[in-house]
Amino acid sequence: MKLIKKVGNEKELGTNNVTIVYADRQCFERLRCKIITEDGKEIIVNLRGISLNDGDIFETDEGKLVLIKRKPEEVIAFSLNDLSEAFKLGFELGNMHMRVMLRNNEVIIPTDMGKELLLEKLKEYKPYTKKEVFIPNLEPTVVMINF
Repeated sequence: MKLIKKVGNEKELGTNNVTIVYADRQCFERLRCKIITEDGKEIIVNLRGISLNDGDIFETDEGKLVLIKRKPEEVIAFSLNDLSEAFKLGFELGNMHMRVMLRNNEVIIPTDMGKELLLEKLKEYKPYTKKEVFIPNLEPTVVMINF
């Protein structure tokens, strides 16, 4: 089964007569992946030129409606209570070119580089793991230098 067109999102259309599937973050970023439904059917996502957001509803080539939700993933989080510690953590994460999600006084990073490696390297900042939908809202600035 293939997605053929976006028809709206769950806030506009609701969830009646819709198959709900969960996709990982990479699917949302790459716009190309395969998702297996709870009943074992394969859905092919190949969305060139179409954005994919949590809660989008698509029509398939079989005429069915599919709601795509983000799948929670294991992340590493830090609670920030000290300005100096927050600055040092930001410096460390910047040096690793990490994508970051910042919410209130909490910094959240993905475990893409290896959970154990990151927990060890950043242990002085008291990291903890949890499952959460990771949507980065801070990214390192890239500067291109021509020589």
